Amino acid sequence: MRRDIEHVRKNISERKKKKVQGSYELPKKSFVPPQDEEMHGYPPLLSNSDYEKKRPLPEFRKETSRLGVQLFFSVLLFAAVALGKQTDIAFLNGPEEWITSQLQEDFPFATVTAWYSERFGEPLQVVAPKPSSTEENIAMPVNGTVTTSFQNDGKGIVLTTENNSEIKAVREGTVIFAGNDEDTQKTVIVQHEDGSKSIYGYLSSIDVHLYEHVQAQRNVGSVKSEEGKSAEFFFAIEKDKKYLDPVEVIKVDESS
Repeated sequence: MRRDIEHVRKNISERKKKKVQGSYELPKKSFVPPQDEEMHGYPPLLSNSDYEKKRPLPEFRKETSRLGVQLFFSVLLFAAVALGKQTDIAFLNGPEEWITSQLQEDFPFATVTAWYSERFGEPLQVVAPKPSSTEENIAMPVNGTVTTSFQNDGKGIVLTTENNSEIKAVREGTVIFAGNDEDTQKTVIVQHEDGSKSIYGYLSSIDVHLYEHVQAQRNVGSVKSEEGKSAEFFFAIEKDKKYLDPVEVIKVDESS
């Protein structure tokens, strides 16, 4: 009987010990044997798993996120324009009008060219340019007589001049058109730094090319006529999408 009691007590004591050891068991640490490099004094080699954990996020993910935002707003703008064409809601007409105005607006070539020249000098400049006259001293592109006034159509004037006369730019600027126009045949349009444009029409020849930067009094073309007749030349000035009377801007001979 005594042996049975001692045996039971012993079993209870062993169970308590196992329970206490199980509750306070420390976490096991996996033992990684040293690599050959470490044993010889060199740093250990990283495994692929270690490299994946320590590798930073690539930069292109940020660029992709930014591109996604831009794409989202582009699609949103396109959807607003498409919806505005199908409905009469005034709020949806705003994006369409803005896009239309941006597509029709001329790029300010002359302004950008002047800004670049002030800071970096003339592009590909080999010889220093000759000093030009001030903007206030504006001369007519050709000596002639006004035969059709600005009040005739509200766009420009027509002058008669001598045969084979050279047409000169009234101000410094950038050529934004050089070709045939439906109304004024061979035509050159020069954009100036302040956004205004000078238009030279009825030319017989064009001596400049598109996007060429021209100085004041630079030849842009010439006019010819039949023998014994005076040559005609069209001239106009446009600013802020409105035509100005060249006679009021430049002093000319308006006698017929």
